[in-house]
Amino acid sequence: MSYLKNCSHQWTQHAPFVPTWVRETPSPKVCPQPIPPVSPNPIFPSTATLQICTPLQFEKLGPNSVLVTVSIPAESIITLPTKALEIKMIRKNLKITQSRFFNCVPSEPGIPRDTPKLFLGGLVRKDIQYSEVVHQTSTTVAGVIKDFVVDIPISCVIDLGRHLIFPPIHYNQQTEYGFAKSTPLPSGFSSKDHMLSSDLTEFNTLSQQFYNQLPTCELLYSQINEMDDALDRLPLHGGPFEECTFTTLQEKMIILIQLRLTFPTRINPHNHCDHDKDHKHNRDDKHRNHDKECKYCHPKKDRCIDSKVVFNRISAILAKLTQIIKGPHVAPLLFEYKSMLLL
Repeated sequence: MSYLKNCSHQWTQHAPFVPTWVRETPSPKVCPQPIPPVSPNPIFPSTATLQICTPLQFEKLGPNSVLVTVSIPAESIITLPTKALEIKMIRKNLKITQSRFFNCVPSEPGIPRDTPKLFLGGLVRKDIQYSEVVHQTSTTVAGVIKDFVVDIPISCVIDLGRHLIFPPIHYNQQTEYGFAKSTPLPSGFSSKDHMLSSDLTEFNTLSQQFYNQLPTCELLYSQINEMDDALDRLPLHGGPFEECTFTTLQEKMIILIQLRLTFPTRINPHNHCDHDKDHKHNRDDKHRNHDKECKYCHPKKDRCIDSKVVFNRISAILAKLTQIIKGPHVAPLLFEYKSMLLL
């Protein structure tokens, strides 16, 4: 800017002084830190067919909560970092990392209907304490205690059956609509005629979105029953003849889990016999109303007789008895009287 040259108070600042030893000192070399690879969730493999577990207990606790008890079998192979002489202690802790509820899709008559499912995933944290040999003789073994922590993934799908009707899923909808358009026709048509159609140059939609809420899951109780066996036992050289070392363990677990699912709305019990019950109630009501009209029932046949019918029959019987008293034909009339009573 040229106008600054004529300013008497212009001030400039020189670059700061840098010592020679600083300029001559080479800059330190910094090695780039490797970026750890991002691995997928180890609890669920990329592709897997999950096992279906039938709940041991499935009951309704309140108007919008259910209790689910399930038993999950699991198996894994664990490799210890060093050779172990003996397992001293294994502490276990169950962690649930996924509880995903899938409601059944409503189906029309004649189409198969699925059951609600609960995807359950997690891990069992195992803290394995074992002894490692540092010195041995023919009769003694000296060692140190090592610690090893490993996460064992577990997963299953719980079939919730057809006993309860869970809150339905509301689906998003998008509907298109248009307006009628009347345009004049070109030459060759009558001037009184117009072309009636919809406007193809417009696009009108009505969108509806429902924000469904997933149920909350609470872990109430867990039980882990496990068996661990060594797969690569080798004799301890230079030690007692019965001692062995190993590094690989095969583990089998039965995990008992009790959960409480709480839904945002009520849960209704599902009864397949509702239609039969309604039909039975209607039939009972008809019989009850009919019984109110009837006053007499036949002693041998399970049917009701109207009071007017009974009166007419009694009158007929009295008339027959009068004929018996007056006339000689006793036997035929008695037979006819017995038949009338049995009607």
